[in-house]
Amino acid sequence: MAGHESDARQAPLVLLVDDEPGLLKLFSSLIERLQCRQLAALSGDEAIELLEQHTPDLLILDLAMPVVSGIDVLRHVRRVPRLSAMKVIILTARPNLVPEVEELGIDFWIAKPIMPHDFLAIVGEVLGDVHGER
Repeated sequence: MAGHESDARQAPLVLLVDDEPGLLKLFSSLIERLQCRQLAALSGDEAIELLEQHTPDLLILDLAMPVVSGIDVLRHVRRVPRLSAMKVIILTARPNLVPEVEELGIDFWIAKPIMPHDFLAIVGEVLGDVHGER
């Protein structure tokens, strides 16, 4: 009977945030392979707007963005109780920023550049944790 419950469960919702359109498109196409629903934002402002309307299962967040950085978005997320169960993966070309975001609470961080199969493995594992499949 437990096997049938997973069929009724809705596909996970992933919010991708990266200010580089080419990378956003690449990550989006990879997330499609995992059969997830997804939202995408090209800025921190846009991400916060989407987070006010939706409650994703997973946020994949670039740190280095102009105006509203990924750290700013993560600080916003941590102030919203409704988003407390959301998993967070940080994407960054600046690993020196990781200790600051780890203090705010993240589930994983990925250094850019990353190979597509490694990205898929990490996201799949984090999403598996979200839905109790591990």
